[in-house]
Amino acid sequence: MDRLSTPIKQIKEHYNVIVVGSGYGGSISASRMARAGKSVCLLEKGREIHPGEYPDKETTAHKEMQMDIEGKHVGSETGLYDFRFNKDINVFQGCGLGGTSLVNANVSLPPEEWVMKHNEWPEELRKDRELLAECQDLALNMLNAKPYPNDWPVPAKLKSMEIASGQWENGAFYRPPINVTFSDGKNVAGVEQKACNGCGDCVTGCNYSAKNTTLMNYLPDARNHGAEIFTEVAVDRVEHKNGKWVVRYKVMGTGQDKFGESTSFITADIVILAAGTLGTAEIMIRSKNEGLSVSNMVGKRFTGNGDFLGFGYNNDVRANAIGAGHKKPDANDPVGPCITGIIDLRSSSYTNGKEKEGMVIEEGVIPGALSAFVPWMLTFASKFTGDDTDSGFRDFLRETWRWLGSIFRGAYKGATANTMTYLVMTHDDGKGELYLKDERLRIDWDDVGKQSIFEKVSRNLRKVTKELGGIYVKNPSWNKLFKHRLTTVHPLGGCIMGEDAEKGVVNHKGQVFSGTTGTDTFDGLYISDGAIIPRTLGVNPLLTISALAERNSKYIAKDRGWEIDYSLKGVDSEKKDGKEKSDSPPGIQFTERMTGFFAEGTNSFEEGYEKGESNKSPLSFVLTVHSDNIERMLKDSNHPAELMGSVQAPALSGDDLTVTDGLFNLFTEDPEDDDIRYMKYNMKLKSEEGQTFYFEGQKIIHDDPGFDLWADTTTLFVTLYSGDNSGAPVLGKGILKIKPDDFRKQIGTVKITGTEKNVDQVKYKAKFLKFFSENIIDVYM
Repeated sequence: MDRLSTPIKQIKEHYNVIVVGSGYGGSISASRMARAGKSVCLLEKGREIHPGEYPDKETTAHKEMQMDIEGKHVGSETGLYDFRFNKDINVFQGCGLGGTSLVNANVSLPPEEWVMKHNEWPEELRKDRELLAECQDLALNMLNAKPYPNDWPVPAKLKSMEIASGQWENGAFYRPPINVTFSDGKNVAGVEQKACNGCGDCVTGCNYSAKNTTLMNYLPDARNHGAEIFTEVAVDRVEHKNGKWVVRYKVMGTGQDKFGESTSFITADIVILAAGTLGTAEIMIRSKNEGLSVSNMVGKRFTGNGDFLGFGYNNDVRANAIGAGHKKPDANDPVGPCITGIIDLRSSSYTNGKEKEGMVIEEGVIPGALSAFVPWMLTFASKFTGDDTDSGFRDFLRETWRWLGSIFRGAYKGATANTMTYLVMTHDDGKGELYLKDERLRIDWDDVGKQSIFEKVSRNLRKVTKELGGIYVKNPSWNKLFKHRLTTVHPLGGCIMGEDAEKGVVNHKGQVFSGTTGTDTFDGLYISDGAIIPRTLGVNPLLTISALAERNSKYIAKDRGWEIDYSLKGVDSEKKDGKEKSDSPPGIQFTERMTGFFAEGTNSFEEGYEKGESNKSPLSFVLTVHSDNIERMLKDSNHPAELMGSVQAPALSGDDLTVTDGLFNLFTEDPEDDDIRYMKYNMKLKSEEGQTFYFEGQKIIHDDPGFDLWADTTTLFVTLYSGDNSGAPVLGKGILKIKPDDFRKQIGTVKITGTEKNVDQVKYKAKFLKFFSENIIDVYM
């Protein structure tokens, strides 16, 4: 499959539509806006990871884990597995091109009718159910949701789930539609997919091209229709200036964050926020804090969708519910997709008229990449929180024998081979609140885990476990020690729909209200993901999120007289300008911060520095120097690389200026003096006020009397021009310098790109260091 993303250096200054995020809401929005013939830019914080590249061993899985804990962040901020730990409720979500669709359990089910009729939804949406149903069908067609086939080998966990449902009358158990492919061939977006092989590792990423993530359908469809996709770009906030939407962003993985909160920007006529419930809320809260006039409901009415996790450990019947990991799946005894069976207890016959006590119980799979830890983890949890649902000496002996089997023979034997994982969705009170603390998103929701509904959920899971003769193990954090902390994989709300700004953040079309009261909305600012859902759904939310995103897209087009082309013409996605992973030599990048002063109307660099310092006119930048081919860079006589980042010059703009067309040259020779080398910095600067400047700088590497190596390599002489090239009138001059602490940070940002092999990292860093040293020796020795 071709790469969908484009290098950040190719990003344009302005688009018709900018979409933030690439989960269901983001990819659908990008696809539909591109099909309407608009220029579309999609920004995704995570990386582009394809089938065959997802972790399948413990050693690789831990590298993809990031954990946000109060006060600090552990792991890469672009790690695929994004854990958010809070005092009341934890969240797990995906971070990558495709969002959480990369790591979810694929279930496409609608909520009960009463949920969608509830008055928490705007009246226009409640009245227009036909349109929502039409949009749901559009999503189901693209996502290709189907139940696990009846003529395929039945997974052991599916058999066990059917047995466990025995105490409820017929109809509670069934096979739900899941976004998984069960036959080889090209999908509606022209992407070649393979039939599911039953490995079970859906939630760590499908390595076999069988999982119908948005990476497989909506995203290539968007790219096929002209959308430009950029990864490792984190949006900070949105602003409305000069009739345009300004999207401020940071490029991830460059080390720019080590030097403060600098940002770059692009503009659009329309911005659609779909960064996931937490991501969108964070952008909206930060935008509000920076002056965007929006509803005071931002951050309010967060819900975990009633999620609850539990285990049926060491059952009397086999479950085979641990993913294959790096092992070859057994075609005759498959683990199966993560969820293949459901016990649906939402109808009135199970709730006795108490609709909010309805729930779904779904069986799941523990990923194979975590299999080494499973026997010990479940042993510990069962000893401290386990509830054995059967008894007797013979049962004790059998359970002990199975326990020994998993401890000494591994997770695929004994007690863990007979363990079921359960995920439940029901209805909590939806009163969580999202807020920023130390620039990180936190969740406040006192005693959510003590709500009575979760006791009922726990009782039902015990009943299910008893049917299989196992030990019921609650979510390890749902106890007094951890204050009954919950974990959700379905965060919703925080920017909810409402009739007006006092009840919600957006209207029924996803348009953001432009104030704290009334129904007026911004022209061109939308939210289109789980953040807009105003209540629990009591079932997996992906289908509802997708239907709402399709609906919002229809209204965006209708309100502007656009036509969305919904025809599926079988575009061959494999031949649409995509790029496979490059086989060229690795690249190199590092990030540099320089600070100093400049002044307008000066004749020399020194005068500009002194006058700028006196007039308090600082100048600084945070720039990433990047070459995607280190061999070519070192061999070329001009040693070129790209520059990207931002420049801070309060005299020119109230916010960071964005660098475009940046060119860096390392150690270019002086044509008239062999003893002089230059480091050159040339770039255009764009202000959000609409002005363009040109930046020209050079470090002069020359052996003058005394020890001047440090001064030469850390002093940049700068000329600024009032225009987009060096032929424009000179605006001013100045000098920038590197502080020792910034240089220390800069060393830590040097990395070889395009390869993760340690031997290549060492090899190419050594080549670069050798080149740098030789030039220094040539000049100074």
